[in-house]
Amino acid sequence: MGSFHAMINSMVHVVMYFYYGLSAAGPAFQKYLWWKKHITAIQLAQFVIVSIHISQYYFMPSCQYQFPIFIHLIWIYGTIFFILFSNFWYQSYTKGKRLPRVAPQAAQHNGSSIHENGTVTNGKVKTN
Repeated sequence: MGSFHAMINSMVHVVMYFYYGLSAAGPAFQKYLWWKKHITAIQLAQFVIVSIHISQYYFMPSCQYQFPIFIHLIWIYGTIFFILFSNFWYQSYTKGKRLPRVAPQAAQHNGSSIHENGTVTNGKVKTN
């Protein structure tokens, strides 16, 4: 009861860190990073599986688990993280609010560009 969530979490983290490793490897590996959305789906599944697995404690007539408080904490952990990651999923992939915004192009004139907080001319900043 107390280690199942850790095993599932470890497997999910192997996938996550593999993704992070590829993303840190540079632009040559960007074409292999199409599965970010699937990592979030795997994490959501992890929280559902952990919560369902730990919930069996509440239906057992007797359980000899040494520290029942951890059962409750694991259930709370799975449930709260499912809510948080569901919100992330909704904001990122359903509504698209977390997608990168395209910044308006700064006006450029012969080696200089004009920004809100000053002008950059040939690498030197001049304030307005």
